[in-house]
Amino acid sequence: MDALLDPRFEQLVQSLPQSLFVEVFRLLSPAYFVEPYRDIHRPLHPSAVAIKKYRSLSSIMGTYAHNLIAIAHIRQSAGHIMGLAEYTHLLDCARSIGDAELADNIWSNMLEDEVIPDVHCYNYYMAAKVWDRAYAGHEKYHMRVTPFAYRKRRMDSPNPGWQGYGTAGRSVRKEVLSIFNEMVANGNQADEASLVNVLLAASRVGYVQGIKSVLKTAWNVDVDELLAQNDDSLVPPVTEYDRSSPLHPSGALLFAVAHAFGSNSDIAAALRTVNFIASSYDIPIPEKVWLELLERSFVLSRPRFGPDAKRDRKGKVNYDFLGVLIQTMASEPFNVRYTMEMHHILAKCAWDRARLRDFQHHMRAAYDLLQETRRDLHRARQVIQRGLGYKPSRAAPVLPSSINPELLQSAKYADAIHEYEILRWRTAQQTIFMERFAKLLLIHNRWTGRNNPVWERHLLPQALEEWRDFVPQSFSYSTRGGQIALHGKIHWGHARLTAHKHVPTRRPTVENGIGLDEGSRQLDDCHFWDQLQESLPQLERDLPSLQRLFQGLSWEPELRGGGMVYEGFAPVEPGALHEHEYSPQYHQEQIRQPRQRTQGHRQPRQHHQPQQHHQQHHQQQPQRHPQRHPQKQIQETLQEDPTIPDGFSIA
Repeated sequence: MDALLDPRFEQLVQSLPQSLFVEVFRLLSPAYFVEPYRDIHRPLHPSAVAIKKYRSLSSIMGTYAHNLIAIAHIRQSAGHIMGLAEYTHLLDCARSIGDAELADNIWSNMLEDEVIPDVHCYNYYMAAKVWDRAYAGHEKYHMRVTPFAYRKRRMDSPNPGWQGYGTAGRSVRKEVLSIFNEMVANGNQADEASLVNVLLAASRVGYVQGIKSVLKTAWNVDVDELLAQNDDSLVPPVTEYDRSSPLHPSGALLFAVAHAFGSNSDIAAALRTVNFIASSYDIPIPEKVWLELLERSFVLSRPRFGPDAKRDRKGKVNYDFLGVLIQTMASEPFNVRYTMEMHHILAKCAWDRARLRDFQHHMRAAYDLLQETRRDLHRARQVIQRGLGYKPSRAAPVLPSSINPELLQSAKYADAIHEYEILRWRTAQQTIFMERFAKLLLIHNRWTGRNNPVWERHLLPQALEEWRDFVPQSFSYSTRGGQIALHGKIHWGHARLTAHKHVPTRRPTVENGIGLDEGSRQLDDCHFWDQLQESLPQLERDLPSLQRLFQGLSWEPELRGGGMVYEGFAPVEPGALHEHEYSPQYHQEQIRQPRQRTQGHRQPRQHHQPQQHHQQHHQQQPQRHPQRHPQKQIQETLQEDPTIPDGFSIA
């Protein structure tokens, strides 16, 4: 990525053969640059990331999008026309960051260049619509479909927290169906990803019958019959597909089913359907699907208040259901290993029910997971240290001759730094979880009942000793005699809650019987790299990979390729995307500028809608209607508009 954006190599990028450039361009994959960070940020509240002064997910995604578009502009400035492979990759970028505005912009340019999209382009375009602004900000907390959410998302100018995909007049379902119908009309055969997008689009607007129609038509999964029968042998068998068929289900369909029914408050349908599809097609249920089921169940277990409380309690489950669900996950044949998020959910349930023993069990189990991640982080850090010629036992500064400049710029060393950075993020995420646990433990003043003094006189002092590295110096808690406030320099809201420079650890007490953790003697990463910089004064630190090491999780890379960037992006100053954050509004403001073209190229035309593209290329490709394929029946079924119950209007 950095080499392609380096001004010194601009002519090389412009002169690369098309086939070679495509291969290099496709190496800049969202699976490497976006998705690991997206998964880590998913359970973290944006304010928690801001308090720690870590780089926001919006910034990470914005930088990735900017860089890809800048590279595309470098190629176009030399007179190259983007082909199907490049546009497919750009649409995959828009899908991975959940930006429908960016996808619209890419699609418009693709039509302008007379590139005929294939099924992958359509799938990425639909996915960008379905997941528009669903990964970052407060929107990720508003995925459940309720009457209130439906009203908020139908507005022409939605409030912050409700932006992205819409309902009613802004219906994402109608947009996705339009794209799907055009795809089929142009002779493309729908695959699993296509139908998953249609299914999710129906779920976004509360159209549960649309979800069931897709499952019934494509895979003969009758959800209503499944819920009515306890014995799978009494349910009609699924449609058989060869494993090489594009319609054979995978974990992607299982996740879509769990998410669609879960976000529509029907966890029973989600569980039953996921299990039936997995067993019928003999596919494993991924951990991601189990976590989605658990999170949706947890959301449905929460108490509801306000004018919409009665309707919001639709699908409510009790706390015991969560315990049964996670026991099922952890037992045969699934054997799902507990994650930090799972422990946090179960600890929160124990906190609500004032079950101190259960809360402490999950808190300590979560700490064990943090320790495992730290050990992996330490091993990854040792690999990087060896590349820098640094040995912990060495007292003298590292000599310049012991550093290999070629190694520091090698792909192998860059991969090692990337692996280390992901583990560093994972450790930071799990440390935030442990601080949440500690705060919940302290603020609950009725662990042992209203009048039992054992908590404030015996258990609380032990907890403060055991978890003192995860609480600040200044905080308050309630007792029967009043409020007790401890004063110090560090309080909740500081980026770091410990005054020392070592890794925060669980401390031994008389009651817990553990020994002093080995991590208590290790420098925390930020202090380690600060110390290493002092011992390596001759090190060239302007390499992007080394900047990631020394500046830590708050590192904001300098944006390159600053001129006119792809379709409509105004000149971008370094840091501009971070100042505005990454949002469709920012793109929309900048998207008005016409794209510059070299002499002899076509002038930009007006924005094309999907249906216009269908009219343009309809004669170029003969329509294909493969026999026994369910997509035509799906088209006919999905165009029916029955009334949605529970106060919704059809979207």
